[in-house]
Amino acid sequence: MAKHHKNTLLRIKHVCEITQLHYEEGNLQKCYKEIWRKYVYPIYPMCYHTYLSYIRTPMSELRERDEEDDPMQLSLF
Repeated sequence: MAKHHKNTLLRIKHVCEITQLHYEEGNLQKCYKEIWRKYVYPIYPMCYHTYLSYIRTPMSELRERDEEDDPMQLSLF
């Protein structure tokens, strides 16, 4: 899997949170396509294929990237 930038990972995290909040298995009114259409697309305009790739991103990758510090970044204190 490709490495994502920090802002992309934050967007993926928000999209996954929106999906977890509204998704209900077996209910066609709350399937992935309807969640994308009603809740995600108005906030983050993206195609449905991108949305599916975002929700397939492993959470471990999101956590690793959050905890990772850039060794080239200097500390102020």
